[in-house]
Amino acid sequence: MDDDSSTGWIAGGACAMAAALALGACAGGTQTVCPAIGWSNAVIVTLADDWPPVEGGALTVDCSPMCGWAVVQDEPLAERDAVAVPLDGRTAVLQLDMSAPDFVSIRVLGPDGDELADVDTDLAWRRVGGSEQCGGPLEATVVVPAP
Repeated sequence: MDDDSSTGWIAGGACAMAAALALGACAGGTQTVCPAIGWSNAVIVTLADDWPPVEGGALTVDCSPMCGWAVVQDEPLAERDAVAVPLDGRTAVLQLDMSAPDFVSIRVLGPDGDELADVDTDLAWRRVGGSEQCGGPLEATVVVPAP
């Protein structure tokens, strides 16, 4: 029975030593370890307060460089340089993959598909999660002035 208790002490000591080495490596601070996760960035498009209601409208957004990868039903995964989203109320959120384009061209379309406004703008991204070292979700906001 003495062998059984000494085996437990040896195993416990080995675990404590491994934990101390692992935690000591983290405390060194010389290297950042990031979790293996993904995220999506968002462009929030808002119509200015003086816009008339646009019920049933849509937004089309052309990105430069590309908007990123998109999954479209019954189509293969493909990189897109333009995306369309429905406009419900005054705000629409365009979810991109982890890409953050520098520039967008936004068109506001009425329910009949007619173009109501066209805005070309650079995007100012701000971090809303994650960290500078590991990355994380970003948001950019665009306000479309009334025509």
